[in-house]
Amino acid sequence: MTLAAGKPGFRAPDQDEQHAKQRVYRLLERDRARWMLDQPFLGSLAMRLDLVPVVDSRLPTAATDGERIFFNARFAEQLDAGTRRFVLAHEVWHCAALHVPRRGSRAPDLWNLAIDHETNSVLRQQGFELPEGVVHFPRYVGKNAETVHAALQSDRLTAKPRGPLADLHDPARRARHRTAGESDGDVHEETGDSSASDDAPSRREPPQQVRDPDYRPGSGSDAKTWARWPRQVVAAAQIHKRLHGNHPGWLDQLLDIVGAPSVPWQEVLRRFAERCVGDRYRWTRPNRRFAGQGLYLPSRSATRLRLAVGLDVSGSTLDQIPRFMAELNDILRAFERYEIRIIACDTRCVFDQRFDQNTPPTSTINLKNAGGGTELQPVFDAIEQDDHAALVFLTDGYANPPERPRYPVLWALTDDGVPPADWGDVLRLDPPERP
Repeated sequence: MTLAAGKPGFRAPDQDEQHAKQRVYRLLERDRARWMLDQPFLGSLAMRLDLVPVVDSRLPTAATDGERIFFNARFAEQLDAGTRRFVLAHEVWHCAALHVPRRGSRAPDLWNLAIDHETNSVLRQQGFELPEGVVHFPRYVGKNAETVHAALQSDRLTAKPRGPLADLHDPARRARHRTAGESDGDVHEETGDSSASDDAPSRREPPQQVRDPDYRPGSGSDAKTWARWPRQVVAAAQIHKRLHGNHPGWLDQLLDIVGAPSVPWQEVLRRFAERCVGDRYRWTRPNRRFAGQGLYLPSRSATRLRLAVGLDVSGSTLDQIPRFMAELNDILRAFERYEIRIIACDTRCVFDQRFDQNTPPTSTINLKNAGGGTELQPVFDAIEQDDHAALVFLTDGYANPPERPRYPVLWALTDDGVPPADWGDVLRLDPPERP
């Protein structure tokens, strides 16, 4: 058997463990899809995270690095459905509540207890039943992690075991130190869990440790990773309000934590495209990185995006087309099926072509004899008889307003552009970077 990382005493997951990973992946996918119907806030956030079942001695339970949720497959298979969904929700909430960057310089032991309490208290408000043994302080219900941490410090409370479901709050550090041979005692000081399942009485690692190549947690201090989460939380909150008409108290508290982030134009474009599909939720394509391990997401063919895209190719917008099309292509890859018609115009249509998931568009479009004046109406006339959900129009807006259509329109304006009409949604592109 091949030894993981080429080190004696380490092995990769065997065939039986690979099968366990496949089974757990299917379970987690179904759990996440179910949330899109009965827990849309959690479901929309969970869709932002890769689900990665592993069998690895460094991960006894579960963990997240802000981009992925890692689940020990053997651990997950021992859980009933309700407890498994609770652990999955617990990991999502750690990301939504920014628990890693909120820690600051606080010592990890009491902070781990505080964020577990905050997470479990909120999940209880969302209707989850708390499994036996998880961290929950009844006298601190409704208090944020910072308040709970300060109270625990004033009570001179020493770190206590966080229960059999305790997750790892800094999986990258745990993975590094366990590989380097750090003692379990040192690791548990970081996680606040002195009773982890792999803590043998002799405090020595087992003779042979499993190292799963799929277990590669990123750094918890990655600022770019955590900078995305406030925008994602606000977007999920908007979905919740649209479906339920209000924000519950726990969601208002979370929005206070993440603040009111500015939403980049790429995110506005993505949301508009997602609103155009006919299903309640969408399925992304399987992550090719896991295909070698047999972790395939079952194909879902119901979701189809039908979209028209207009490109104003007057001189002031030509420079914006490549990065606009690159972002659009990235969004299209999130859909199993799509049909898109791209029409470019100045005073007349100079490009008109249809694309789908088998023949995707490119970032460059061959435009000949373009760059004159601007008229937007020719695009609307060309797609009048099409069966499409919406139109996205890249323009500077300096043109006569077209006739208002029956379908939604998103004006994607250049940084100095103006809306050409008093209807339609608007996003404004950032100015292009200058060399």
